Amino acid sequence: MSVDQRTAALKKVWWTERDSIGLAMRSDTDASADYISVNEVKTVTIHAIKHDENFVASGTGIDLTESSAIPDEFHDALASYAIARGYELSPNTISAAQYFDSKWAEAIREGKKYANQDRDGSSYHIKQYDY
Repeated sequence: MSVDQRTAALKKVWWTERDSIGLAMRSDTDASADYISVNEVKTVTIHAIKHDENFVASGTGIDLTESSAIPDEFHDALASYAIARGYELSPNTISAAQYFDSKWAEAIREGKKYANQDRDGSSYHIKQYDY
């Protein structure tokens, strides 16, 4: 990245507030500079990681009658993780823990493939672009 590109990139700012995203440019790279609204319309694609709430018996979070935001095909992965942690508590069941750990690792690999695919099945690469 050239010095000019870096300087231009430093002038661009974004923030989130009330379920919206704000985009602007600074008149200078100084943090106290005036903000200028973006003067053209562009499509903005956001790639993010969503963290779900914790499972809880009652109170704030996902209670036992609700389902998580994790896609259904990965629910077995959660069970594999929990089973592996349970088997690790006893030295007699370490081999079972290793089996369920391998199932969990396989599910993680599948989840990463799922996350890096558009829903039409084609994969994509995330690269920073100018807005």
